[in-house]
Formats: sequence, structure tokens, C-alpha cells
Amino acid sequence: MKNKLNKGLHYLLLVVLMASALYVFVYYMLADEILDLRTLPTGFLIAVIVYILAQLIKRFLQKKMPWYNWLYYLGLIAVIVPLPLFSVQGNWVFSVTRWGSLFLLIPPLIEFLILVKSKPSVIR
Repeated sequence: MKNKLNKGLHYLLLVVLMASALYVFVYYMLADEILDLRTLPTGFLIAVIVYILAQLIKRFLQKKMPWYNWLYYLGLIAVIVPLPLFSVQGNWVFSVTRWGSLFLLIPPLIEFLILVKSKPSVIR
């Protein structure tokens, strides 16, 4: 029973992580001005906090962290990069935030695919 509950919680955390990462990625894809990157809406900040909390809970539940779970730090750096840059010229900040936010989506997606692939098949 505990193993089933743990696996269900793991799937739930992965869904939360993917939803939060998609929200962040879509926000950055729709951002047109540098001001959009500096003045982040409350929903965006909540999505980032939920993502971080879900990662911390997942880390607590897992015995060992695979290599791909460390990639989300690059995504968090991409979220933080435009905040202190007040006099930015050019589109490089948009590229960093857009491509960097994908690193929030990669770890839960890889883990979800591994879990689905390792799922035992039912033989009838």
C-alpha cells in the first residue's frame, strides 16, 4: 500500500512540475517587452514557488537524485537573469529566458517517460 501511495504521489508531483513549467515557458514565449520579464505577475511567481516546493518534496521522497533532476537549476537561473538587468539592450535576454525555462520542463518530462516506460505490463 505504501509503495502504491508513494508512486501515486510521485506521479502527482510530476504533473504539478510539468504544469508549473509549462506556465512559466508559455509566459516567457508570450512576453513581448523587457518590462514583461522584470515585472512578473503573481501567478507566475506562485507557479515558480510551487515548482520549487514540488522539487523539494520529490527530493525528500526519493532515495537518490538522478542526474537530470539537477537541470532545473538552469531553469531557475533563467527566471532570475532578467530581474537585476535594468539597462538591457537586444534580444538575448528573451532567448535566455525562453530557452532556459525549458530546463524547468525537461527533468519532470524525462522522469515521467522513465516511469511510464518502467511500468510493468499486465499479462492476461
